[in-house]
Formats: sequence, C-alpha cells, structure tokens
Amino acid sequence: MVITNNKKELIIIGIDPGIRNTGWGVIKNVKGKLYHEGHGVIVPKTMDSDAVRLNYISRELEKIIINYKPELAVIEKIFVSASGESALKLGMARGVAMNLLASQENMVIRELAARFVKKAITGSGAADKKQINFMIEKLLGTKVTKYDASDALAIAIAGYNSGNENIDSNLLGKSLTTKNNNSNLNIAIQRALNKK
Repeated sequence: MVITNNKKELIIIGIDPGIRNTGWGVIKNVKGKLYHEGHGVIVPKTMDSDAVRLNYISRELEKIIINYKPELAVIEKIFVSASGESALKLGMARGVAMNLLASQENMVIRELAARFVKKAITGSGAADKKQINFMIEKLLGTKVTKYDASDALAIAIAGYNSGNENIDSNLLGKSLTTKNNNSNLNIAIQRALNKK
C-alpha cells in the first residue's frame, strides 16, 4: 500500500454501520505509517425498539469520536440486500452515523463501497470477512476478534488510501473532491458545513 500525506499525524475512523452491530475502528497516520488506535463494536440490546437502538448507536459513536478526535471519517456505502426490511434498517443506522459525522467541526467524510474496501485490503472485491480480518491483523499488528471491527478498520485504511492527497485541503474547508468520492450526499454535506 502506498501511503503519502503532508500532515505529520492524522486520525481516521472507519464505520461499518448496522442496527444490530456497528463496527468502528480508529487508526492514526504518523509520517506515512498507519498505527492501530482502537476498535470495537457497538451492540444495542436486541429487545429495544429501533428508535432506542439508533439512539444508543448515536450516543456510543459520539463518545468514540470525542475520545479519539478523528479528522477523517470513512463509512461504508449502503447496498441493496435481498431483504427490504434489512436494507431499511441498515440505512437507518447509517443515517444516524452520517448525521453525527456531518455535525462534527473540521471532519472530512468519505463513503466507500464494500467491494472497493475488500479489493483495497485483500486484492479481491469478493473477499470474505475472515480474509479481511486476517489482512487487518497483519497490516496493523493487532488481534481483532470481531469481524464488524475488522471491517471498520479496513474501511478506515481504504478510505485513507483513496485520495489521501486531498486531506489537508479538505480540512481547510475546501470542497471535497477525490476520484473515488463523487457522492452527491457528501458534496451537499460539505457545502452545508462550509456555509458557516
């Protein structure tokens, strides 16, 4: 992996959203080398209503952001699953995370497709969770027991590597434009944040 950046340090959070399990992983770039900072899985109580679970995800994710203070957040793009209800619930969890990220001062947000992340980490867009986990443990030199957390760390690494040359200018409030990020949602969010 080629990692270049002019900043001496940059903290990146990756988020793998889900209403049952929301994985998170935080890495730090120090002079072009990535280090593991922390990871985990937010697991709301299954007996709670969707609203209570979404609130729990938001509160826990906010604690993580306050603790680590990331400047770059990378979240997995939504995909359409076989079940409409599952896709809707995934979308709700992702929306809660996106809302929290968009409300942060000086945070760049990137969205990546799952296949892109898999290919960036393993070389195959069809890699399974076990392969992702294996590569994350090798790349970061840390044991990760939960697949949702290793997926989030993979999202953070792939997000950092996909256009990291623009991070400095993004943090200065300029427009978010990279070849791998042409999401209209991100552009709208960035414009709204720049209207201060």
